[in-house]
Amino acid sequence: MKKNIIIALLIAGGLGMSSCKKSLDLLPTDTFNEANAFQNIADLRAGLNGAYARLQNYGDVIYATSLVSDETKIGNGNNGQGLFTYRWQYNSDPTSGGDVISIIDDAYIIIDQANRVLKYVPTASASTLEEPQRPYIKGQLLAIRAFGHFMALQGYSNNYNPADPLGIPIMLESNILATPGRNTMGEVMTQIETDLSEAKTLCAGQPFSDVSFNVINIAALQARIALYKGDYNAAITYATEVISANNKPLVSGANFTGIWVDLNQNEILLRTVSTSAFMGSYYTTTGNNIYISPSDKLVASYATNDIRRIAYIGGTPGAYYVNKYYTSSRGGRVVDVKIFRTSEMYLIRAEANAKKSSPDLTAAAADLNAVRAARISGYVNETFTSATALVTAILDERFKELAFEGHRFYDLKRSNLPVQRLTSDANAAWLTLPAGDYRFVFPIPSTEFNVNPNMVQNPGY
Repeated sequence: MKKNIIIALLIAGGLGMSSCKKSLDLLPTDTFNEANAFQNIADLRAGLNGAYARLQNYGDVIYATSLVSDETKIGNGNNGQGLFTYRWQYNSDPTSGGDVISIIDDAYIIIDQANRVLKYVPTASASTLEEPQRPYIKGQLLAIRAFGHFMALQGYSNNYNPADPLGIPIMLESNILATPGRNTMGEVMTQIETDLSEAKTLCAGQPFSDVSFNVINIAALQARIALYKGDYNAAITYATEVISANNKPLVSGANFTGIWVDLNQNEILLRTVSTSAFMGSYYTTTGNNIYISPSDKLVASYATNDIRRIAYIGGTPGAYYVNKYYTSSRGGRVVDVKIFRTSEMYLIRAEANAKKSSPDLTAAAADLNAVRAARISGYVNETFTSATALVTAILDERFKELAFEGHRFYDLKRSNLPVQRLTSDANAAWLTLPAGDYRFVFPIPSTEFNVNPNMVQNPGY
């Protein structure tokens, strides 16, 4: 990982626990501790800001899932970066599996930070003027904790089945000595949805912001989760809530291309503000070495009049690079990570309308066409007479619209589709990851089993 972690936090009570225990044993009696860290509202806000900083970890999801999908190919300046991952040769050890096992570490760092602050929300002192901040702080922390749990569930469990025992551990308090087992997927989902429901209530009345959780981007997370679950009516409801609020409508032209160099925040529902080249340097160096390149398959998917082609992809044939995280006014590769965008809500609602028990092809096509019209010059609306054809078109549109945003691999997984690369993008041995292959579920890090006897590995590893 390319992040500085101040303290070795648990991954479900395991990762780094031995070193953390040693550090605790050596701490002097007058050192910093949580009890004196979160004494008032200002302290809580500082802790909340720390939790938001941890959301940058979502960049590891974007990077790892782009490697294992059909979005990328090995760049002409690659020196071994991501090769095990790209070739689907990852296992549970850090040597071969570092890219994919880091995601669960990241997720529990997010969860742990939220839990550390949540503990003191009821007891921190506040003035009369400050007191209204308390419920809003709690609501944001609950949303962050839900985000972390969902981040882990997507990567380390199968497609949603509430009875599946191999969910992920639910963590509701910070405890480096905990040794939890895996909750069922249904139990995890119930906790996620409970946190989000309470968060939404506590955040009611707060203004929209694209750098903090509020009722609108909480609804965006609820829409994403509902689509993942296959709860299509709920997905439509939540996506409509976001779209109808009209905080960040669809844009086109320079208003769209400017998003990706951080000239504006159009369409962005939630982002992390980057101050380093953390995200962009996964793909290219400031010296313009291309580690990981957009796949020929992705490049070819864009029509010449599709503005996403120049917004997402730079360079020339044989030397294409990921333009989404390439540059901003803050420097090369220093670009904000966009976690939720309005176009995703249109595509969620489109897919849900096409897949629900009584498909609404007209509504689904309208949302698909709205996204295309904003991106493709001279676009003419397409009509569909088959739900199957429409779903295929929506998934293809998600491939183009949401490239390098952490969706493609999970879209193929939940749709029971293979990863299928072009022969120009990969060696023959790495062209196809069959639908349902065990590698669609990432391995639990082997280090976890050294300290947690209750953990269960995913099949195949």
